[in-house]
Amino acid sequence: MEYKGHLSVTKHDGSNKDSWYSYTCGHCNTKVSGAVVCGYYASAQHTIRWLLCPNCGNGSVLAEDGNVYPGVPFGPNIEGLPENVLKAYKEARNCVSVNAFTSCELICRKILMHVAVEKGANEGDSFTNYLSYLEEKGFITPPMKNWVDLIRQHGNKATHLLESPDEKRAESTIMFTAELLRLIYEMEHISKQYIEKA
Repeated sequence: MEYKGHLSVTKHDGSNKDSWYSYTCGHCNTKVSGAVVCGYYASAQHTIRWLLCPNCGNGSVLAEDGNVYPGVPFGPNIEGLPENVLKAYKEARNCVSVNAFTSCELICRKILMHVAVEKGANEGDSFTNYLSYLEEKGFITPPMKNWVDLIRQHGNKATHLLESPDEKRAESTIMFTAELLRLIYEMEHISKQYIEKA
């Protein structure tokens, strides 16, 4: 589609229904009726709108494919994570939102390494030793072992096989990772609020 310059850009003033668009903001994860600041209308098939979230004030783009970017990160927010673990978890969630499923699984596997080192394992150790360390220290209990191992297996497949993971598998990897982080970090973080008050 040939760019037609500013003649195809329309500014909105909020006075009609085309000035508003309902979406979930990828910045604050809130369902909003966002303000359409302006739109590029080259044709009926080629339209782009710039949206402003009234909740957090950040901008998003409604692309011609019908998707809003940035997308909403997949998976739950987890409280009480150390900074490096939080950063890796956010990256994994964002990978799913842009269909980067292989990257998601690689990062989830790496999160296991971050957790082990943060809990006292030696950095640079083998991956097997990281998992053994977490088991020995009681962070991975017997009922958790099989599903925590799925994080490892999915990460290994994403690394060593040419076949890409599908969305469902990547989402399951995130959910297993989130549950592990919830049990290791979030529950202790939340419980401290009550223990200190007692």
